[in-house]
Amino acid sequence: MAQDSSQPASNDHPAWSTADGDHLSFLSRLSFKAGLAAVLSVGLLLFLASRYNDLLVHTLIELAGIVLSGAVFLIGWNTRHLVRNRFFVILAIGFLAAGLVDLLHTLAYEGMNVLPAASAAASTHLWLIGRILSAVAFLCATLSLGRGSNSSIKLWLAGFLGIATLLCLLAWPFDLLPLPYLEGVGMTPFRIAVEYVVISLLAIAAALLWVRRRQLNQRLVASLLGALVLNILAELVFPLSRDFNGSTDFIGHYFKLTGGLLVYYALVEGTLRTPFVTLFRDMTQSYEELNQELKRRLAAEKKQEASHREITFLYQVSRAMHKTLNLDELAHLILTAATIDTVCGFERATFFTVNRRTGILQGMLGVTHGLPGSVIVQGGEIPWERLLPGREECELQRHSDYNLSVIKQRLPLDADDNALARACIENRVILVPDPQQEPDGGRRFADNLSLGPYACAPLSEHEQLLGVLMVDNPQSKAEITPDRRHFLELFAGMAGTTLSTAGLVKRLELAHDELRDVQEQLIQGEKLAVLGEMAAQVAHELKNPLVSIGGFAQRLTRQELADPRANEYASIIAREVRRMEEMLGNILAFSKKQLVCLEPCDVNVILQEVLSLEREHCQRQNITLEFLLKSPLPIILGDLRQLRQVFHNLTINARQVMAKGGTLTVRAGAGILRGDQAVVIEVEDTGGGIAPEVMRNIFNPFFTTYPKGTGLGLSISHRIIAHHHGEIEVLNGEKGARFIVSLPLAPPSISGVDKHRA
Repeated sequence: MAQDSSQPASNDHPAWSTADGDHLSFLSRLSFKAGLAAVLSVGLLLFLASRYNDLLVHTLIELAGIVLSGAVFLIGWNTRHLVRNRFFVILAIGFLAAGLVDLLHTLAYEGMNVLPAASAAASTHLWLIGRILSAVAFLCATLSLGRGSNSSIKLWLAGFLGIATLLCLLAWPFDLLPLPYLEGVGMTPFRIAVEYVVISLLAIAAALLWVRRRQLNQRLVASLLGALVLNILAELVFPLSRDFNGSTDFIGHYFKLTGGLLVYYALVEGTLRTPFVTLFRDMTQSYEELNQELKRRLAAEKKQEASHREITFLYQVSRAMHKTLNLDELAHLILTAATIDTVCGFERATFFTVNRRTGILQGMLGVTHGLPGSVIVQGGEIPWERLLPGREECELQRHSDYNLSVIKQRLPLDADDNALARACIENRVILVPDPQQEPDGGRRFADNLSLGPYACAPLSEHEQLLGVLMVDNPQSKAEITPDRRHFLELFAGMAGTTLSTAGLVKRLELAHDELRDVQEQLIQGEKLAVLGEMAAQVAHELKNPLVSIGGFAQRLTRQELADPRANEYASIIAREVRRMEEMLGNILAFSKKQLVCLEPCDVNVILQEVLSLEREHCQRQNITLEFLLKSPLPIILGDLRQLRQVFHNLTINARQVMAKGGTLTVRAGAGILRGDQAVVIEVEDTGGGIAPEVMRNIFNPFFTTYPKGTGLGLSISHRIIAHHHGEIEVLNGEKGARFIVSLPLAPPSISGVDKHRA
């Protein structure tokens, strides 16, 4: 069938290339088979010839080996500039030195009679020296594979020839080496040791060649390994044989000759037939090394770029943190910054506080990437102003579903229970790639918040633990890498320092406020002290005239005066004098120091007496009086008279604010005061309560909202309760004010003492 001429011919000539490749492959297989057949045939002929003339066969084999060694040297030396691989030229130099020594060995062989005074021992020594040089050549050439050419070729040549000359002089003519063979005994330990040294060197060279086989093509490696194996077998023939006869000598020399042929084939293949394959292999290796170096540099640049981006981000976050010292704003800022995808790469960030006293980790705030308030960056740097969350964003984050779940979390500060506690106790970042592999407490915690792989970083400053920062990736399930762990350590360290500074500033502000309040109280106390002293003097001076005025007014009221209205005027004067005397009595009582006379007191009895005194007044003002005793009250130590005055003042104040009627409720029961058992009494009215702006001043002396009051009743009551180491507080209820008095069963500072000076 005719070929279709319409199809265009290929410029690459695929048919010619395939045919040429097949032809070369055929020639390669043919030459190998032909060479193998020739070697076996020649070996058989030489073996048969050795039966008739052993010296002739030995000489022929040695001369052939010497010729091969010279050919190997010539090829390797002349192609050293073509193939930039020191392996071939080092091997060629070594074979040259070994070939020269073998030539001396052949000339010194018994029966040749060429070298004068050359003994059979000298010939054997020269044989061993040649084997050592060839083994060293194999080892040095193999070691040079894959290494740079730091030494000169001429230095290698001088080294091998110098060593060969020195060893030959020791063998002949100086004859300084130990005997290698004894008649009737066989090989000496010296020769056996040398043979095993040669075998060891060849075996090491073979192992190195196999390890570095990628430096040469497959055919060269196979040839060289074959040569090494044959040389090892040649050396094994002698120490493994007890009888040294013509057969063992022939086999050893023949194996050595075959190994030399394989080395010759390897050099011809690697330097003459396919030199560019070897050259290109070196270039390919250099290219691969260059690519690896380029990849390492690119990875280093990426890592450096990431580090620069992280440092820049930390600087921006630091600037943003320095714009506020509010702890709540800082917590939102830190968690928002931790969820920026282009830098931190965390999908959620959560803040837990630590309560060392109770041993509890409390969830405080959780922020999710993508919610309002989170920073989403499309590219470029992040302006630090954008990191500051606004009030609306903070409010939206606090009301998110995730944050509502976070604030419900309570975790024990136990390292065996959860990873957050381990991070706190061990003060290091803890990575949790699989939350389901955690203990029971950690698994429940992960299920409650639907956690992905997460990490916990302690927030501390100067070994003071402030809380724990937890970050996780619930959507992508991406594991937190060691690089992210290192960044998280830096980020948490900076956040801990900032939070500690903000907390310190907050404590300083509170201390300053307390100091200012104390200063105001001291100033007010000094004013009140002066005022009280003056009031006491005035009251003392006014009391005597008032007694006279009151006495005469009482007399006038008992007389029948001419003017009918005179008795009414006298009655008014007497009533107002009594009121002024009562006021002056309160002033004197407040200004002078009092004694607390302790005795067992039944609060129930005291309250019953006070209510019996007020019951008639309450009925006149249409006030319902209720007394609720919650439980039998324990007996307390106190001043009966002063406690009755306190409760009387409280009921009078309650009655005065209910001018149009109401309900006065008195409750009494057992309670707790500063961790100890106490008695709690409540006096509640329905008079509308106390205005917030007035609340803070009600216990100040001379402060009153009642037109006819002195403003000393609550002040005196507060001081009496303080002397009893109790507490009095006031709260606004639904319909009025409620005064709560708490009294300990026994004042601690006067235990065992009957009297305490106020």
